[in-house]
Amino acid sequence: MKNPLIYLKNVFRFVALKIRYGKCCDIGLIQSFEKVRFDITNKGTVTLGSYNQNRELLYIGVNGGKLELGNHCFFNINSSVTAMNEIKIGDYCKFGNNLVIVDHDHNFKNNYSEFVSSPIHIGNNVWCGANVTILRGTEIGDNCVIGAGTVVKGCFPANCIICGSKGEIIRKQRE
Repeated sequence: MKNPLIYLKNVFRFVALKIRYGKCCDIGLIQSFEKVRFDITNKGTVTLGSYNQNRELLYIGVNGGKLELGNHCFFNINSSVTAMNEIKIGDYCKFGNNLVIVDHDHNFKNNYSEFVSSPIHIGNNVWCGANVTILRGTEIGDNCVIGAGTVVKGCFPANCIICGSKGEIIRKQRE
């Protein structure tokens, strides 16, 4: 268990965030975040469940999009979650060092729109190793394991182990 002063410090911090962002920020009970940077712009919304924690250096950026984080999630050192569209993360998810979750890309094909975006949905009880990147348009089912260094894009059913530079299913886990 962490030092109780961290929890008390977070209470004050999240009250300040609530005052700053108002209805754009809904934060559940007890959070154990250390060195978190929130950047919520253009009417973006953040909903955090209860009992979430990180080890250190977490960036949460929402630019006009929506981020929903479930309960009991853990982010290791140097994680970044950036939403312009929608990112939903279920309960009891664990993320390793140097995680990147981003629901948009720069639009290099035309001059009409600067970004292309599509939602990301991550199920419950998903475990991601170190250096995982989850790209726009990805759906990950419940109870999946994503191996270290994997770039994930596409739809993956529940109970899969996903590995490799192209994010391929290497096998289904037993249910």
